[in-house]
Amino acid sequence: MKLLVTRPQHDVTTRYISAWAGEIIDRAEQKGIDVIDLSKEKACRKEIESRIKKLSPNAIFLNGHGSESSVCGHDNEVLVEAGKNHQLLQSTITYAVSCDSGKELGEKVAKAPSTTYIGYKDEFIFIADQRYVTRPLDDPKARPFMESSNQVMVSILKGNTAQSASERTRNTFHDFSTKLSSSSADQDAVQSAQFLWWNMRNLVCLGDGEGKM
Repeated sequence: MKLLVTRPQHDVTTRYISAWAGEIIDRAEQKGIDVIDLSKEKACRKEIESRIKKLSPNAIFLNGHGSESSVCGHDNEVLVEAGKNHQLLQSTITYAVSCDSGKELGEKVAKAPSTTYIGYKDEFIFIADQRYVTRPLDDPKARPFMESSNQVMVSILKGNTAQSASERTRNTFHDFSTKLSSSSADQDAVQSAQFLWWNMRNLVCLGDGEGKM
């Protein structure tokens, strides 16, 4: 079994999501899964195209900025783009922590047989505390967002279907949102609850919902 992960780290957003993706890498390696970790400058189009073609990973975990038609890597280089190289993601399960890519890109990818695309059809939002910019894993404000988002890959690594993994993730976003919304005196908590709910509503599972790693 093989898992390919992209982890660009050129700004605050990508440093956060890539640091938390490291926890998924640890889980995968503990299960004996071969991990192809495209970190920092290696999160580029040349590398991802080469590794996917040569190694045929069972699952792909993309982290980075995005648009309706693409997901980017380090320094916002476009890695996968609808109508150009989206066929790279065929016959596998892809999860993208990337704004908007669950629209055009996800729809195109998911048309292929035995192919799943899990992503967000609008912005993926999280809150960070500037005091933890150099220590993203210790940031208490970011934790509910990252733990919720990571549930997709946690569930897939456990052998759950793509649809089940998506549902578990929505439930986790919902639970954190409900807990934080009860803190009505804390404006940061209320805002976090709203953003967690937003992410829950915009998470989509396209294509083969019964797909497993």
